[in-house]
Amino acid sequence: MTGKIEILATLNKPGWITSNSGASKFHYRYRLPLGQMDGLHKGCLVSFELEKGSPVMAVSVCVKDSTEFPLGAQNLRREIRYSGFEQSHNIRTYKFQAWQAGEENQEAVVTVDLALFRKYGITIQEGPSLCLRLLQEELSQSSPSKSPVWERALTDKEMLAHRARRPTSSKR
Repeated sequence: MTGKIEILATLNKPGWITSNSGASKFHYRYRLPLGQMDGLHKGCLVSFELEKGSPVMAVSVCVKDSTEFPLGAQNLRREIRYSGFEQSHNIRTYKFQAWQAGEENQEAVVTVDLALFRKYGITIQEGPSLCLRLLQEELSQSSPSKSPVWERALTDKEMLAHRARRPTSSKR
């Protein structure tokens, strides 16, 4: 995961890391011998993992430096992870986290009117994979937005394309 140092840890007090989406905050502690510097400072971009069994404690915190990525790293595939959905009335909002080596995390949000699922005979369970395909296509063709949230709405065009990609059932 990636985030920014919000509060710098001291030997006696944990620090805070805010995820790049701003949605989550994590504690972290120094684990280096006294006097050894790790290069962390308030506002710096860091990579980290979550401590096993703890959803709020960051471990393996280290500075993310753009020079640590080899030339051509910008051609690496952007990773996208589904993080759930929210629904308000007839609109479902699918949420994803997108990241690529050397860049900050970006939240991606895709909304869809549930009437489109019914109109095109697409099951609601296909929603996350349909949105994921759209995100992979569009985020691979564009540079990351300066905004921490990338937003898009599914249209008739994407629903038709999804339906056309489905295998047809053959009658025997």
